[in-house]
Amino acid sequence: MVIQVGFIVVFSAPVWLAARVVGAENPTLWRAILSLFLGVVGAAMSLITGPWALLLAPLALLLSFKYVLGTSFLGAIVLAIVAGAGYAALVHFIGGGVFLGSAGQSV
Repeated sequence: MVIQVGFIVVFSAPVWLAARVVGAENPTLWRAILSLFLGVVGAAMSLITGPWALLLAPLALLLSFKYVLGTSFLGAIVLAIVAGAGYAALVHFIGGGVFLGSAGQSV
């Protein structure tokens, strides 16, 4: 249970920090967690639309950022870009120590 909470905090931290950078009205960690949860649920629900999911899945995340965190639509786009940079930094600094192959082979 503690590990699950840790993963939730680690994955929502870039969104929370990006919301603070963008100047969202409600940049709290709880709202960042809620926006990610609702965005992922909306993106998963968009899979039933077939090829339209390529357009609707990112739109679901942007709309959840807009309404839950309190940004404009342009602010939600900038928030997604900044959060993406935060995820890239996480992969760079934390992901290097994860080994998925056999002894000595990093993936």
